[in-house]
Amino acid sequence: GVVDLPFQQRRDPFVIDLSGASGNVAIVGGPRSGKSTMLRTILAALALRHTPSEVQFYCLDFSGGALFGLAGLPHVGGVAGRQDGDVARRIVAEIAALVENREARFRQLGVDSMAGYRQARTEGRTDDPFGDVFLLVDGWAVLRQDFEDLEAELMALTGRALTYGVHVVLTANRWLDLRLGLRDLVGGKLELKLGDALDSEIDRRAQQAVPAGRPGRGVTPLKLQYLTALPRVDGVQGADDLAAGVANLVESIRDNWSGPAAPPVRLLPVDVALADLPPELVSGQLVLGMEGVRLQPVVLDPHQDQGLVVLGDAESGKTSLIRSIARQVTTLWQPTEAKIVLIDYRRSLLGEFSGEGVLSYAATAQQAVDTVAGLVEGFAKRLPGSDVTPEQLRTRSWWTGPEIYILVDDYDLLTSGQNPLVPLVEFLPQARDIGLQLIIARRAGGASRALMDPVVGRLRELGQPAIVLSAPRDEGTLFGVRPTQLPVGRGTLVSRRYGTVPVQLVHAAR
Repeated sequence: GVVDLPFQQRRDPFVIDLSGASGNVAIVGGPRSGKSTMLRTILAALALRHTPSEVQFYCLDFSGGALFGLAGLPHVGGVAGRQDGDVARRIVAEIAALVENREARFRQLGVDSMAGYRQARTEGRTDDPFGDVFLLVDGWAVLRQDFEDLEAELMALTGRALTYGVHVVLTANRWLDLRLGLRDLVGGKLELKLGDALDSEIDRRAQQAVPAGRPGRGVTPLKLQYLTALPRVDGVQGADDLAAGVANLVESIRDNWSGPAAPPVRLLPVDVALADLPPELVSGQLVLGMEGVRLQPVVLDPHQDQGLVVLGDAESGKTSLIRSIARQVTTLWQPTEAKIVLIDYRRSLLGEFSGEGVLSYAATAQQAVDTVAGLVEGFAKRLPGSDVTPEQLRTRSWWTGPEIYILVDDYDLLTSGQNPLVPLVEFLPQARDIGLQLIIARRAGGASRALMDPVVGRLRELGQPAIVLSAPRDEGTLFGVRPTQLPVGRGTLVSRRYGTVPVQLVHAAR
């Protein structure tokens, strides 16, 4: 924009330098003060001066949809709104992954600053498709309220991302909307007309002098007044038809650029079919789905994980996951290596699995009791005795036989009476040594009480992974996850290896 210099009788361009300590920017102003317009002006100014290989933008628009008009720019890799929670989390995850990758690249290239890294990109010493990356957040207060997990993640990201060429530009109604730790990390402070001049971080008197009802007017850190430029290049001096001006800007830039665009945000697929996964992914491990941070397969490693708890509403994907796991066990391993035990009171999997790979199928309470009694007898014989050598303990060679995968669908039906799985609790701490895998799927209704169940509680104490699918909010926190309504097969994985990440479950054909 332009800054007014009354004592010099002139107006100079209002310029901000994003290459140094002011690379992170906060635009703060009251309602209708021009925050979204100023944010678009910054984006448009960078897009007009740099190619899509030099700067890229990823936008979180929680204010009013202004940034969606710029989605057609070749510089913009993705825009998410308040209702696009999955896309917003994917954008933040992609930016976080970019910072991690650049930390490693800086060491490999021997550079210690972003200026050196830009030079390395120019010389072709790295194939990084990203240049300087800008994460734009329009409406920080909405992010704090509706996306609490993202606020903490973005604050941690802002503290170290600028070193690696990642800039955070945000808008807020007042400075108090930003936590003190975040305010210290934002070097570029752009203050428009505030609702209360007492909230000014620059100067209260200078803020009082900014006229009200004049969007785009603000005060610089030098206590001078400025007027924000409009994000348009069509020669029209007005904001009444700003949407048309922004569309003209986008079209002009797009038509004059023939090179590659900014890398788009990779999204977690809505459907992960077992048959579509590459064979190398299913060698010796059970694929549960695709996780939403690194977009890598989530696997259940028999050498590290001996259990899994799945919680979710009806038709949320629980039975489909049990089917997929059973299909993988019976397909990947010979019956001498692994067998499945199905406990299925609703008979959802009746007749789908047969042959030597199925040790038992229990559809009633009595069948489940008899099945578990036989398993307890077998597992007791596998417990290591005093004559077992350390070498045998390492190789688990003091017994022979298949791994036993106990797959329980609708576990809530088992607990309505005498729980037939309770005798297995004493074997869970030594599950790896005796070849026991216990996988439980349960309805979300009453799940908060189920966490106190002896079987589920023991799996939780042992740190076994859990998946929380679509569930009602009134159940409270489940495995540290606040449940919500999700599409079929979509959930949150809680695991020691993967952390707490979104996941799309794999499904197998009937």
